[in-house]
Amino acid sequence: MNRRQFLRHTLALSIALPVFSGLAAPSVLPRWVILNWGLTEMALALGIVPAGVAVPVWYRRLYREPQLPAGVADVGLLYQPNYETLRELRPSLILITPAHQMADAQLGTIAPLLVLETDSPQPLAQSKINMRQMAAAAGQPARAERVIAGAQARLEKARLAAQPFAGTPLYLASVVDILHLRLFSQGSLFDDVLRVLGLTNASQMSASPQGATLISLDQLVSQGAGRVVLIPSYPQTDPTTQIGSRLWQSLPLLQKQNLLILQDGLPENGALLTAVGFAENLVQALLQNHGGQAG
Repeated sequence: MNRRQFLRHTLALSIALPVFSGLAAPSVLPRWVILNWGLTEMALALGIVPAGVAVPVWYRRLYREPQLPAGVADVGLLYQPNYETLRELRPSLILITPAHQMADAQLGTIAPLLVLETDSPQPLAQSKINMRQMAAAAGQPARAERVIAGAQARLEKARLAAQPFAGTPLYLASVVDILHLRLFSQGSLFDDVLRVLGLTNASQMSASPQGATLISLDQLVSQGAGRVVLIPSYPQTDPTTQIGSRLWQSLPLLQKQNLLILQDGLPENGALLTAVGFAENLVQALLQNHGGQAG
């Protein structure tokens, strides 16, 4: 077994293990309602199953891990929750973001509020801050440290495996349709992870504060050399049609041998576990597809 095969094998073993494996649920589960899916990911990582979540079907569509148990109540839309359902659940805490400011007063009549920032220019660091605040609110601060330490260890393993690819510029994108992509640049969770891995984001385009921008294929191919990492996301979870099209195959940057296709369930608004999943899947794809690069 050569070094690359060894790295691929050990990384595959890491991917099979959840970051929070072995973390028992608190002896007394808090009754939380969460109106943000990234915060839902973090609560589940801490071993806390919320009593209610906004539109849980969308969490299950977008997030591969952690899985949301079937018994979690649907409390309505992210920014227009069902207040009657909220009252019936009798939550001990409602977790929201600054974007819920207009509903603060009404939500505050139902339960105490924990407001956590999710729009940050450094989303990976912010997710750790949020996780620590959530664990403190649950009276279990050490739980956050254990989850974060486990995530850090796996990111470090991925970084070591990624070292042979430090000189390979990568475009990070999700397919919108055959003519458009959503490109991730500085300010996105995915770009944060690239930096941790010691890899280079090929995109030099300005983006939204969340680090993403909608671009045409013409805009992408004018950027220059690099490999294209496709991050499938609902509803475009299978880019096979686009990849096989004559248009894509006519562009060297988008030919099959230059593409790295990750698993779905890695949402751009995810948190720490999404970051780990992205890192491990990206490095595994690089190890499995270490051929030529389009110019």
